[in-house]
Amino acid sequence: MPVRYKYRAISRDGQVHKGVVTSQSSELVEQLLANQNLLPIKIAPIEQSKTFTLFGFLKGVDYDKLISFTTSLSTLHRAGVPLLRALTIIKIGKENSRFNYAIEQVKLYVRSGKPLSEGMAEFSDLFSRAYVASVAAGEESGKLEYTLDELAEILEKEMEMNRQIKLAIRYPLIVVAVIIAAFVVMMTFVIPRFVDFYSSFGAEIPTPTRLMIFISNTVTQYWPLVLAGLVAIGITFKKIFSNKNGRLWFDRQLLKLPIFGNLIIKSNIARFAMMFKILFRSGLPIIKCLDILTATIKNGVIEQEINELEELFKKGKDIEVKPGNFKYLPDMSLHMMSIGLESGSLDEMLGEIGKHYSKEVAYTTRQLISVIEPILTLVLGVFILLLALAIFLPMWNLIKVFHS
Repeated sequence: MPVRYKYRAISRDGQVHKGVVTSQSSELVEQLLANQNLLPIKIAPIEQSKTFTLFGFLKGVDYDKLISFTTSLSTLHRAGVPLLRALTIIKIGKENSRFNYAIEQVKLYVRSGKPLSEGMAEFSDLFSRAYVASVAAGEESGKLEYTLDELAEILEKEMEMNRQIKLAIRYPLIVVAVIIAAFVVMMTFVIPRFVDFYSSFGAEIPTPTRLMIFISNTVTQYWPLVLAGLVAIGITFKKIFSNKNGRLWFDRQLLKLPIFGNLIIKSNIARFAMMFKILFRSGLPIIKCLDILTATIKNGVIEQEINELEELFKKGKDIEVKPGNFKYLPDMSLHMMSIGLESGSLDEMLGEIGKHYSKEVAYTTRQLISVIEPILTLVLGVFILLLALAIFLPMWNLIKVFHS
């Protein structure tokens, strides 16, 4: 099984080169570097772990660069430009960017007579397993330009969904960050000075201010314990995510959240259907398509149900796929897949599923924003009210002291 390796090497002119490649062994990485006239200093495997992503595909993918590369390669290939020449022409972003480096390495693979997809597989951080499998199928069928066109279209839709979801969660994240920052400043700088000032006049301190003083004293005097508690919580979450059962439990709780749960499911199903369509249309067997797609889904519960779907196909029970067998895969998507299997138009049905749930993501995102905004406004208002009471009520008592 290919493993990702991190390397540091030096060129003949003394420049240090760093990077990450996917290979079967460190010896092959060393050979690859030697072919580039690089002397390896350090080659080490990178521990493989699934990073936490809330919606399954909301992660650090540079869609703009990947779409630009895909459309450029498709255009040049359709125009009859040889693949090696096309890879030489295409430049994405800055000259020394990671993406251009990957293109150069892929070009070396093609020059040595290896398939384009095999070179892409060496850069799994840029080209996903489903992307590479689609390109490989397009190469075998002789329809690479059509496969690339469909990949570019899917990536554009995926990028749009990504932007919609980011837009929905950006506002609450900003508000929460502002509240936390204001709270820290109040507890560590403002409240302690107020306490000294009021205490010197012997004014009565009201309940909201006492509560703030108590929290402030806890934060300022016991901050090592507070910090240790936060570290302990972080370690606990890390252990949960590193443990399969713990991660599965957490993913299941996410799917139970109101609105958020539906958004996670719909966004995953939309992407799943769109990628399934292109893999199936490229000529891959259904079981192989599902096997590839499960590796691209980050929510463990949805991945588990797709594995169950794959098992049904392996047993030859594709027509017996029933909505009641699955809890989180939407009934409509399963009905449409069954109809597509029976009528021999599975790729068309998958396309319709992808379109439908992409629209559902857009609608659910707008719904989420409309629900979150008033709630956050209320929370922010309550927070400001408490701070105002904690600061101005003692001033009112202080005025009474001066008049008495």
